[in-house]
Amino acid sequence: MELRNYQLSVIEKARQSIAEGNKSIIIQATCGAGKTIISSGICEGALQKGKKVLFLAPRRELIFQAINRFADYGLGDETAILMAGEKPDNNKPIQVASVWTYVRRIQLEDPAYEWFHNADIIIIDECHGSVAPTYEKILNRYNGNTIKIGLSATPARSDGRGLGKIYDKIISAVGIETLTKEGFLIPVTHYGAKETPDIKGLKVKMGDFDKHEAEKRINTEPLVGDIFDNWAKIAPERQTIIFAQGVKHSKHIRDTFERRGVSIRHIDSHTPDDERADILRQFENGDIQVITNVGILDQGYDAPIVSCIVLAVITRHIGRFLQMGGRCLRPYPGKTDAVIIDHGTNINRLGFITDEYVWDLNGKEKAWRKKNPRKKEKKIMECAECRAMFSGHTCPQCSWEVPDWGKKIETTDDELQEITRGKTKKKVFTMEEKQRFYQMAEYQRRMKNYSPKYANAIYKERFGVWPRGLEDVSPIEPDRGFINYLKHKAIAYHKSRQKQEANGSI
Repeated sequence: MELRNYQLSVIEKARQSIAEGNKSIIIQATCGAGKTIISSGICEGALQKGKKVLFLAPRRELIFQAINRFADYGLGDETAILMAGEKPDNNKPIQVASVWTYVRRIQLEDPAYEWFHNADIIIIDECHGSVAPTYEKILNRYNGNTIKIGLSATPARSDGRGLGKIYDKIISAVGIETLTKEGFLIPVTHYGAKETPDIKGLKVKMGDFDKHEAEKRINTEPLVGDIFDNWAKIAPERQTIIFAQGVKHSKHIRDTFERRGVSIRHIDSHTPDDERADILRQFENGDIQVITNVGILDQGYDAPIVSCIVLAVITRHIGRFLQMGGRCLRPYPGKTDAVIIDHGTNINRLGFITDEYVWDLNGKEKAWRKKNPRKKEKKIMECAECRAMFSGHTCPQCSWEVPDWGKKIETTDDELQEITRGKTKKKVFTMEEKQRFYQMAEYQRRMKNYSPKYANAIYKERFGVWPRGLEDVSPIEPDRGFINYLKHKAIAYHKSRQKQEANGSI
């Protein structure tokens, strides 16, 4: 595995910073930029100089991910793991350690772990958590000669402040826009939701909304039902991660998807390690389509197969927001784009996942600012039909221009703008996509013994035109995307009937 040019560049900048006397630095790189590969390059350079490296990570998934990346890079024979349930090898010059296991081991004062106290370099993965007391117990054991290198896409504390208590300098890699243009990340489309929680008066604790109160507001039957309905309309065929507000909320989402025949599993911090590993393995193989989780997959989890993120959370913390959304940005064979569906009004308040930021170590209130702040006249819009969210006067999904664009648009001073809606055209589908849809509709018609007009009618409903030249194509078995689309249409029909009954029109 070879380092990319921007990865080589950020490593060189880190070396220069250390040479200038900064013993504790952060390498900031957006989700999907390859922070673990960057650390592999740092480890390789350290080994060439006879140095020892301690790599700290907070969760099992991140530890195994680091082990695999180091092996891909050619450092497998030099690397060992320090984690409960795993066989240690203290003679290896690179130790990938669980923060929690390492804290327990150093408290034993076991001579077998003595060199850990004298490691030349410590690399702290997801270092935005390194101000916690557990990390302090580790870092305080090292003298001023030890180099500390933090890795994070979002170097800010949970309360939004900077990390200047521990680190001397932030070195940022290339931004998300450049990485997307160069093909290292994929483009993403943002979608809003018709039904959203009321956040008026929602209390703030430790820099973010109170999680218990937020869960009460978002964990309602109509809102959870809308999560499935929106997903089935926008992304029924995509491998999807759902971020839920709490455990009850996540299980509610799981049950709703399961009742509608979707292969979905729930995980949280109480899910046994073996079970969690098995679920993630099945998900990455495509055997499970959707995972809903609480605080497990938002940091560092690498599954390029993911092409849809559902934000079923309410947050005001930009770090958490970017970490969750960033899980879908990596390329994967056959994956041309990704979608983010927001059910917590987060995009309206915080902006797009693809916005770029400048990070500050000593920010008293918040450790970030937007690199290119959005002008007031470029407020965030949402299409009423396709719900794609965009900035400007033209929807990038359907090329429809917002009406009355020339009139003054009222905005707030802090970019917490209200969504403006307008009519839109439907998404443009390729002929290949239309033919495949028709073939699945014909298969469904024959299996259910529906009217000969069924395939034509559902095709017209989906694409807005009647099929031409498709009468003789062979039927094919419906995929999960087609089945989920049918479920979406059934739910929409049921809601329409309920509304008509309530209005007395039927």
